[in-house]
Amino acid sequence: MSVVYFVPVSQGEAVTGVQEKVSSLYDAVGFSTLIAKDDLVAIKTHFGEAGNRHFIDPQYQVPLVTKTLKLGGKPFWTDTNTLYVGNRANAVDHMLLAHRHGFTVEATGAPVVIADGIVGRDEVMVAIEGRHSKTVGIAPGVAGANALLVMAHPTGHLACGYGGIIKTLGMGLSSRKGKLYQHSVVKPRVKSSLCRGDGTCVKWCPRKAISMVDHRAVIDQNLCIGCGECIAVCRPGAVTFQWRIESKLLQERMAEQAFGVYQNKRGKIGFISYILNVTRDCDCLPSQDGDVVVSSVGVVASLDPVAIEHATIRLIEENLKSSLKDRAYDIDFLPQLAYAEELGMGSSQYDLIPIQH
Repeated sequence: MSVVYFVPVSQGEAVTGVQEKVSSLYDAVGFSTLIAKDDLVAIKTHFGEAGNRHFIDPQYQVPLVTKTLKLGGKPFWTDTNTLYVGNRANAVDHMLLAHRHGFTVEATGAPVVIADGIVGRDEVMVAIEGRHSKTVGIAPGVAGANALLVMAHPTGHLACGYGGIIKTLGMGLSSRKGKLYQHSVVKPRVKSSLCRGDGTCVKWCPRKAISMVDHRAVIDQNLCIGCGECIAVCRPGAVTFQWRIESKLLQERMAEQAFGVYQNKRGKIGFISYILNVTRDCDCLPSQDGDVVVSSVGVVASLDPVAIEHATIRLIEENLKSSLKDRAYDIDFLPQLAYAEELGMGSSQYDLIPIQH
């Protein structure tokens, strides 16, 4: 049975207190066994999109750097570029945003390296035995690292219902082609009666597949790549897709991409989730205080990505006293976990061990 370690964090707790707890988790879960002297250690994080107020404070994550440095490792913050047009679509803008959000060498002790190159086209192919794919493309900056620590900020997700470790691995560390492959099952449609004609979706579309006709959005299905950004930014809810059919396939493709990263780093990979300021949408979107569904639960860590996902969801729902589906998107998000377990990434059976302070 797998083990997941947990430390509670209260609302407004001092940064130093959170850092001490994360340091204790680092030791308890055995991250030190993953890292040898001079190892290049990728720390996958999310720098937060411009206007997002709820991404995880880099100071809460600093112990991942300081503990790794003490082991003689060489840590660096990393993420990949986005499909959508925004502040993280290329490495230059991405790194500048990370700097503005506090991920500087001076503040954290580690540099930022965007793992899939300047414009996100670099990739390394990894062989897998999946239901949908036999090879997946992952970011070379991660493939080339000696070890990987995966930091997730669990949230709701517009296409998967829930995004945590599996999404962080599968979408967050895949190549641009890998992202396109995952999202290609999503074909959005516009309900004209709900469209306000403000053109926000047009501005966010990375392939110029949306145009305004008679003050209503129209999607060219031949140009659409299925990234789903129009769905995310359409506040009236005029853009939709067939959630229950397409989401399951998207989740399974995402799990296969995640497995590619996991397999590439098997034995040299650890996982940590900060269950703080859990929002309805992921950190790729601007957020307001009203978007938070769970403010503060704690931090969990494990060497098993499937176990930590199940523990995270359990802790969120215990706090909510209801299903996360009821507070985020009405989508069954369990297919990603079930398929990750089927692929051999981990176990849904676990012991949750609290660490007392």
